[in-house]
Amino acid sequence: MKTSRVLLALILVIIISMAALLWFFPPNGDFRVENPFWNGMSTVASKAKLTVIDTFDSLSSNPKGTALLLVPYDGFSDVELTQLNDYVSGGGTLVVLDDYGFGNQVLSSLGLKMRFTGEQMVDPLFDYRNKFIPKITDFMATPIATNVSSIVFNHATCLNDTSGSTVAAYSSSFSFLDVNGDGSWDNSEPNGPFPVIAYAKVNQGVVVAVADPSLLINGMIGLDDNLQFVNNVCGLQSANPKIFVDQSHLVKTPLDDAKADISFVYGVVASPVGTLSLIVVLLVLSLTSMWRKGGGFGKKR
Repeated sequence: MKTSRVLLALILVIIISMAALLWFFPPNGDFRVENPFWNGMSTVASKAKLTVIDTFDSLSSNPKGTALLLVPYDGFSDVELTQLNDYVSGGGTLVVLDDYGFGNQVLSSLGLKMRFTGEQMVDPLFDYRNKFIPKITDFMATPIATNVSSIVFNHATCLNDTSGSTVAAYSSSFSFLDVNGDGSWDNSEPNGPFPVIAYAKVNQGVVVAVADPSLLINGMIGLDDNLQFVNNVCGLQSANPKIFVDQSHLVKTPLDDAKADISFVYGVVASPVGTLSLIVVLLVLSLTSMWRKGGGFGKKR
């Protein structure tokens, strides 16, 4: 009996230790503000002073003087699209950074013509290390270009149907869309330059479309003028905006799910009913142990 209790205690210690390790290990998902690794956004979050939101309910009812960074790797409900429309119409700056996600769903709901093509744009000449990491150097004379001479993308796409919008930057004339994914240009594949950054007024607000979100991550934000670009694009309508970043439309990792499960279990145990249930279980185990040791209550040893 003693051996079984020791084994049970050991199992509990292992479970608690693993839960604690998972809980305190930093998130490792792409574009997570708490992620300190190469694919996270902890650097730009500290330098640009981002405020994380997990629901659009957290957006200000008076969005003037604010900007929202949106990396749309998950779809949007009708309610969320309405909230984004209200945010922009009320004077907010919405920055949609997308390559192969759901950015077009947002642009369409806002009544804009411009779209992300969803095709990989590569540049064999103007690049950083390789053609899949293109440099953008052709900026138009807009506030976005202030103190910005080049930015670096990573496996980016481009924009089309930008009529009615202001194009702020183009890829080089050596860029092309690698439609078949073989890394080489074929006669049937479109040549650059392509619009990669554009913006448009929507009522009192502004919507900015950026054809790659990767410039935000820790491994990219320090390259060329990426950080200055982020500050400029968020400050289109305000010199010192409050910047929000949405985390609710990112792909969740197994670690994110594990943390959510741990949080749920903790919430259950910490509730009055959960605490009472735990006390009852411990009491039953103690009484059972006493019963077995004494051979039953009321019996003389």
